[in-house]
Amino acid sequence: MTAVEEKPQAPDPAYLAAVLRQRQAMSAQLDRAKAMFAVIDTDATALLAQQYKATKSTKAEVTLPDGSTTFATVTRVPGVAEAEITDRAAFHAWVRDTYPDHWNYRVVPARTETVVDEAFADQVLAAANAAGGTEYADPETGVVHKVPGVAIRPKRKSYFKWAFTRASKRQPADGRDLAAQAVAAGLISTDTPPALPAAPVAEQPAAE
Repeated sequence: MTAVEEKPQAPDPAYLAAVLRQRQAMSAQLDRAKAMFAVIDTDATALLAQQYKATKSTKAEVTLPDGSTTFATVTRVPGVAEAEITDRAAFHAWVRDTYPDHWNYRVVPARTETVVDEAFADQVLAAANAAGGTEYADPETGVVHKVPGVAIRPKRKSYFKWAFTRASKRQPADGRDLAAQAVAAGLISTDTPPALPAAPVAEQPAAE
């Protein structure tokens, strides 16, 4: 005997409408928050970069308006640059003339190409990275060579890493909770940007 399937039941119309309404209202709020966050994040990054150039400070604490309760930190992560071979012909010619034991050639059908020992190339690049420039100090002779065909190229730009504080015995609430409480209490506004500081007044020359 085949069981009779129950007819699907539609959800409560009022509840469905309320859920859909809330979903789209939250989506609108989220879109607005994303747009506002993009602006304030750009401003924050520019100000932190300005502060780093002026003071070389790589870390800052984010405090509540009381100026003493830290609820987040921001740390500058430096960019990364590495040595790489940018002119293969120039680099190979330097190895051929300076370290011929690490240079060779191989015949490929219809052409001949030069070959540099990969371990030696890695050694030269590692030395350049350590020196922060395109120099290679011969470990046996001590002679410092300016290596042609090699350059220090950026691999990753510097950026700022943000983190909320963790809860502790001294402060049971974590950084996210502290921020939410401050916003709810009207201590921090997420609707309007902070007021710009007053422009510095130019000093007037003394009257003679």
